[in-house]
Amino acid sequence: MQRLLHLHQQAGRLGLRLLYLQLLWIGYTLRGGILLGAFPATAAAHAVLREHERDGLHQDLPSWRTTRTSFGAHWHRELWPANRLGAALVTIWAVLLASSAVVENLDLGTPSPLLAGTHTILGITLGLATAIVWPLQAHFNDGAIALLRRALILLLGRPGTTLLTGAGVGLILSAYYLLPGLIPVFGAIAPAAIATACLWRTGILANPPVPQTRLAPLTHAGAR
Repeated sequence: MQRLLHLHQQAGRLGLRLLYLQLLWIGYTLRGGILLGAFPATAAAHAVLREHERDGLHQDLPSWRTTRTSFGAHWHRELWPANRLGAALVTIWAVLLASSAVVENLDLGTPSPLLAGTHTILGITLGLATAIVWPLQAHFNDGAIALLRRALILLLGRPGTTLLTGAGVGLILSAYYLLPGLIPVFGAIAPAAIATACLWRTGILANPPVPQTRLAPLTHAGAR
């Protein structure tokens, strides 16, 4: 009975922590006029989740003021780096979707099935890279291209962890499809929490804290 009560309390703290971050994500997305606010808010959410994992706070409930202060600081710091990464991702997705639409709507003859299969593989790969690049962005002081390269290296070097992360994010998105009411409550934060937890608890990103605003690049962590 005591264990069940503890599990309920732990689940409640987790739910409130994610709700705090979702409210902040919405607020700071609107603060940036949506277009300029969404990507920095996403980066800030991953940065705060990273702090919770690094400092062992993922089972606690940090105060609203502490969470808001940390989120705001990360949002301001990541305003332009996160938008550059977001623009790179949007561009790559747009090219892939446009190319896929051409393959689907034009009769290209014999190569059509091969091209369609190639686009499916590329779509899955890009989806996995998108899921893991934001936790990497919170961890490394790199530019957009270097972060995407790290994501691909991690995907190829640690496919098990990457697939676990993708499966967790996919499970959350499936839950959103079945229960749309969860979207305004946990929205972008639940997938971010899953991705961050998977990468930290498998030991890929864990390292001693470094007294900087963002961690300096660690050449070994992404490919381990």
